[in-house]
Amino acid sequence: MTAAHSPLFEPVFWEQNGFRILDEILLPERIEYISVKHAWQALDAVHDMRTRAFGQVLTFLYSGALIAENYQGKEVEPLRHSVRRLTQQFCQARPTFDFRGLGQYFEDWFDKLPEDVNAGEWITSQARDLAAQIVCARVRRAKRTAEILPDPARVLTHCNVSGELVAVAQHCQSLGKEFAVIATETRPYLQGARLTAWELARAGVAVSLIPDCAIAQVMAKGEVNAVIVGSDRAAQNGDIINKVGTYPLALMAKEYDIPFHALIQDPRSLTRGSDVPIEERPASELLTFHGQRLIADDKIASRYPAFDVTPAALITHLIGFDDLYTPESFRRKHQPQNITETRPAKRDSKYLLIYGVPPQNQYDYLISALKAEQANCLLVPEMRPQLWGVHAVAPALLRRNAPTTLISDNMMGTLFAQGEIRKLYLYYSGLDEQGPSGICGSLLSVRLAQNHGVAIELLASEPQTDLTVDSDVSTFMGTGICPTGVFIRPVETEVVPWALFKESKRTTDAKV
Repeated sequence: MTAAHSPLFEPVFWEQNGFRILDEILLPERIEYISVKHAWQALDAVHDMRTRAFGQVLTFLYSGALIAENYQGKEVEPLRHSVRRLTQQFCQARPTFDFRGLGQYFEDWFDKLPEDVNAGEWITSQARDLAAQIVCARVRRAKRTAEILPDPARVLTHCNVSGELVAVAQHCQSLGKEFAVIATETRPYLQGARLTAWELARAGVAVSLIPDCAIAQVMAKGEVNAVIVGSDRAAQNGDIINKVGTYPLALMAKEYDIPFHALIQDPRSLTRGSDVPIEERPASELLTFHGQRLIADDKIASRYPAFDVTPAALITHLIGFDDLYTPESFRRKHQPQNITETRPAKRDSKYLLIYGVPPQNQYDYLISALKAEQANCLLVPEMRPQLWGVHAVAPALLRRNAPTTLISDNMMGTLFAQGEIRKLYLYYSGLDEQGPSGICGSLLSVRLAQNHGVAIELLASEPQTDLTVDSDVSTFMGTGICPTGVFIRPVETEVVPWALFKESKRTTDAKV
């Protein structure tokens, strides 16, 4: 079967008097386009995440082209000023993305503007030509990616790379390589389920769906031999910035000796990943789903860092439009010789992370631990797929007026990396000679704590008799999220090897 083209590969189209943007929020239920006749419509689409990733690139270029095409003046500077203002507006809409770098293309075109040409028409032509060039470059990058994959390729991915995995599958097919994908669902917008799993299944590519917290589980079982992710930014030193949850994916790949490949673009002047402001999206985007609140209590706080930084040391290959790089060769090409690497400042540890479901008699203990550990808030992941954090743990804490913050499972990694987690309280359901066993994500939480020198306290949970509306990753809050043709990998109890506790860089407490 020949893999079909993905509509996400070129999600924005130029048309007469404007352009159309594929509305990614509506996928996979329906394929609809937003007609853009004015730049403010494009800004709204970007701000509301109706387009993202490569769609943002095309949307910005075509927005600049639209302003230029509609410009009636004869002087160049007013048009240049309008495009500069547009760049600033896009930067405000999504501060982590490199709209300023895209705006530099327009600056260069204005500087090179030939004499005796219509400035608006010429700038429009340049922007549209660049968009077409990038589309072609993505085809070449997909081919480059396919060439370095093993046969058979069992790829784990996160979020969505705008149709490029489908293109990789097409090239693997031409090379005679088997290609299959495990996609994380990617909370809170579920881009992995709604977009990646959908487009791959639609193209005839074998794809299965897992919760974000299962990444360590599938790697530990040997089900993955390569990881491929995109990047919203790449830095000169080889760091990448991508959808939150990318960093723990890279860290787990390193732990299990699995190659980690990132699709990247030119870093321009960005020196290191830590130099980029990480966008924090509104809490409402995490706390609601299809207009329904995840948790009724409005006292709940939440965090939604939209991106995280993956250090170059965790990356095997940076796959660019022009070539294939290791982090070392990428630095040799892009990084000035006089740059000194510095570590970003750590934030104050303020959270105690709870993973698993405590017995009812344990909640007062956890609240008292805030003072003992000099922390100020209890951090509760959603704990997909059953959403134990939403349905059981957070409500129990809120009933006791405990300061509680809810996060998606894929946000644990960046909070560990930023030094915001002081201790992990892991609730297990069983013990044997191999180690404690617990719900999906237990292995990931311990791996993260161990890698960041965070103490772990083991505590016994009680058997769960209450059922949640979600038994696997095919649904969220009882609503089906799994596209047709996608395989749902069964959620399994995870065993955490005792060796991981012995390797912890800080003393591990145990209450068995």
